[in-house]
Amino acid sequence: MIPFWEPSKDVEWMRDAECAKPSNRHMMDLFFSDELEDKHQAKNLCFQCPVRKDCVKWALENAMIWGIWGGNDEHEMRRALSVNADGAEIRRDRFPKCPYCQARTSSLKAMVVDNPDGGRWLTMRLVECIDCGFTWRSRTSANAVNAYHALKADKKEQIKKLSDSTEDSQLAFDFGDLDLEQ
Repeated sequence: MIPFWEPSKDVEWMRDAECAKPSNRHMMDLFFSDELEDKHQAKNLCFQCPVRKDCVKWALENAMIWGIWGGNDEHEMRRALSVNADGAEIRRDRFPKCPYCQARTSSLKAMVVDNPDGGRWLTMRLVECIDCGFTWRSRTSANAVNAYHALKADKKEQIKKLSDSTEDSQLAFDFGDLDLEQ
């Protein structure tokens, strides 16, 4: 089943964000601070927010790779998008996690769907989290998820071959233990 995906062009949800409330305006600087305690406070506010999922989706679609967005810091956003600090696509040492529920890559699946906007690209690449249903658009993340699943399949195959050869060598070892020269 192809998940419903629609770009979040509408930003009406921002009015309902916890960080947009007048009582929380004093915390805005925390979202772009380098201090670990400030980031922790900003993330805590995000996890209380009723529009957190909209925020994460909007931030991913708009490549917000600086600051806290939907409870994700810049490192988590870059990991989810498979980009570096300059926004350039890269193959990261670590595979992406779900930016909404933090599920591991094994819970993510990549897919190609028709682009509802049409234009230059007829299709687009999405990543869906099987655990929470969160879906985001990112070609590089989809490629990284596919690479993870291919690597996992290769490792399973290697383990199977190794276990098969281990059984064969164990048989050879058992026969090799016999001293036939006596």
